Amino acid sequence: MKNAHVIIAEPSQLTRSGIMAILKQTGFSFVFREVFQAEKLIRHLQNEPKNLLIISNFFLNSCSPEVTGKIFSKSAQIRRVLIQDTGMNSRFYNDFHEILEPDDNEKVILRKLEKQVRELVKPDPACDQPEVISEREKDVLKLVAIGMTNKEIAEKLYISSHTVITHRKNITSKLGIKTIAGLTVYAIIHKLISF
Repeated sequence: MKNAHVIIAEPSQLTRSGIMAILKQTGFSFVFREVFQAEKLIRHLQNEPKNLLIISNFFLNSCSPEVTGKIFSKSAQIRRVLIQDTGMNSRFYNDFHEILEPDDNEKVILRKLEKQVRELVKPDPACDQPEVISEREKDVLKLVAIGMTNKEIAEKLYISSHTVITHRKNITSKLGIKTIAGLTVYAIIHKLISF
């Protein structure tokens, strides 16, 4: 899977670190850029081909018109996520693909960010290879994605728990995805399970 380029524009180190920790739970690979000064944001927006920009109200309010124009440029391939932390100029509100609200819990934030990452890193049909894993591995992956334990999977497929563990290692190795959340996203994207 290709890397998702993520720019986190927020002056607070604690907030930036928290967002990165949540994003890592998705199972995707990321190239992170942390920006805490508005002047440096333009350089990062110009250097990356596609970006997920996660920006706070506070940071956005400190941006010059030039920076704001680049953020909301129609030609930019940017998925914009707002961290709602202070009052905001309503003219920008509809220009965001997602809003992280102050009362969102970790699961809600994870779901919102995962959705944006999937949009940013949509599989290229020419490179899409759902046949990378065997049919039996797909069966195991489907059951992992719906939350079954190794023992439950073994019983359902009439195989040993050791065989399930071997299949899971092979799936992880072949797909390069290490988390259950990431495997679930893969299963949804490749229509192995439905949401």
